Amino acid sequence: MGSMKVTIEQTKGGDGRDHILRDNDSITIGRYTVIEKDPGTKSAMIRLRFYKNHDADLMKAAVQAIAKSLIWGGEVFKLNIITSSETMTSPFTSSGFTLEGILVNNSYQDSIIASEFLFGTDATRFRSVTDYKLLALEGKSVDLRLATPEDAEAFLRYYTRNKEFLSPFEPRREDEFYTIRGQKKALEDSYRAYLAGSAINFGIFLKGSLIGKIQISGITYGSFRSAIVGYGLGKDTEGKGYMQDALSTVIDYAFAELGLHRLEASTLPENLRSQKTLENNGFRKVGLNEKYLYISGEWRDHLTFSLVKERYLEKRDGKE
Repeated sequence: MGSMKVTIEQTKGGDGRDHILRDNDSITIGRYTVIEKDPGTKSAMIRLRFYKNHDADLMKAAVQAIAKSLIWGGEVFKLNIITSSETMTSPFTSSGFTLEGILVNNSYQDSIIASEFLFGTDATRFRSVTDYKLLALEGKSVDLRLATPEDAEAFLRYYTRNKEFLSPFEPRREDEFYTIRGQKKALEDSYRAYLAGSAINFGIFLKGSLIGKIQISGITYGSFRSAIVGYGLGKDTEGKGYMQDALSTVIDYAFAELGLHRLEASTLPENLRSQKTLENNGFRKVGLNEKYLYISGEWRDHLTFSLVKERYLEKRDGKE
């Protein structure tokens, strides 16, 4: 069985569960094992090890070859693939898979504990082979995209470049935070929160480059229907209206799509620019939160602002 660039061979002498992936030159590029295959539910679970994690096109061809071998014959409807958390997500998502979960500390090999990704697709979605797009919002000048572990390099560059600039406004970071490993861990944590429905961490992009972040956290439903908004922007892009645009876009999404009723945000008393951004979007000052966050070695007071849906709609529609 094969695709344009990848062929699949069953391992000789086994029970038919282990397979080798080869490229056009017959070089082994990966292996996978069928962990479970249930004819009754038409579902299958496999574990994939790919040896060329930085070749997105080759990985995409491998993923599609595996899926075709199981789905196109009609024996499998739902396919799940477990793979390393070091794996790029785009070869999967562009093949109709979604990142359905992160299996924390799921692998122990050579004395190393590692997490793994769980991707899934079904026959209907895969046969259409449309590009699955992660949650993304479009503003007037910037784009917001759900942050995933695949964005670790972009976030590392952002935080490293703006380390000194952001330090007066954000909690102190451990040294590991400024490494690829640290960023992947942080993004895995935020993605798990997204899957759990408690937070959404967006990267702010300008012409494809990451310039900041904005997050909806503490999402609570029931009689509250509220959340907290936090954000940050790089030093080279401040004062140009980008955060104003990003915040307005997130507010629209929170009220219209998430069904929230109230948003809250807090700033340091001296951060007048951030306060102006909030006020321009309809937020009103609630009061002082004493010793609210531990920043630069001390507990700092913050001014807290809130916005309710009714007031935002009035402001947006020009009735305020």
